[in-house]
Amino acid sequence: MIKRFSVCCGQVIVCCALILSPRVLADGQADLRNALKQLQSTKPIAVNAQFKLVGSSGDHDDLIEHEGVINLRLEDGADGLRAIYSPQLIAQLHAEELAKVEDENVKNSALNAVGQFEYWEWRELLYPAAQLELALARSQFIEEKVDERNGKQVRRLKFSMPHDKIDKKYRKYIKKYKNHLLVWVDENGVPLASQMIEKGSGRVFIVISFQFENESYTEYQQQAGHLLVATRDVKEATSGTTMQSRRHFTSTVTPVAVSPTAK
Repeated sequence: MIKRFSVCCGQVIVCCALILSPRVLADGQADLRNALKQLQSTKPIAVNAQFKLVGSSGDHDDLIEHEGVINLRLEDGADGLRAIYSPQLIAQLHAEELAKVEDENVKNSALNAVGQFEYWEWRELLYPAAQLELALARSQFIEEKVDERNGKQVRRLKFSMPHDKIDKKYRKYIKKYKNHLLVWVDENGVPLASQMIEKGSGRVFIVISFQFENESYTEYQQQAGHLLVATRDVKEATSGTTMQSRRHFTSTVTPVAVSPTAK
């Protein structure tokens, strides 16, 4: 009886080891890559996007605070990506430009936000599957773990981008660099959320040193075969010998009906 019990316990231990082994869990990376290829539909898509910005910049002893909110419609159709500025927003921006003549340090203004959100941010919101593919191409897979989100078991994949994958035009100035990317995926490898954190420091022209720390957290949704961002929260901080800049912006995306001209 003892011998039989020992054999049964051994079988249970082996089964548990197989369930938890990295080899079994490593399928998550392949599932993610396959899911990303399937979530880049060419069907037209339209969203309402809200951008909120809070930040400060300038000399360490004389920082200028700025914040703002803008609402845009983004559409991706047969003619490509376009941003639609409503008549109300255009009128608001014009009114704020006039007001800025009287007070050039207006703190709360859509003008503060409108110049911050252009193609690069729109691309993150409408094409996150392509952006994740790009991030994975530059990164090394570290590990996979079982995690929990909203009461459900999910898989958490961890990646890291090495120093030699930094954009070439910035790489030579950055001396210290750390980066890691976390992606939570469901049983099919579909991204549910991601988090990227990077820190670094360097020097320009020998005498000008700088440090930076960036963090982004993104939650995803699906619409018409597309992977879309649902919410995106980004914090960026840089400081140098005399100047510093901090920027915190959030993006919220709501899918809407595609206009006839976008089809």
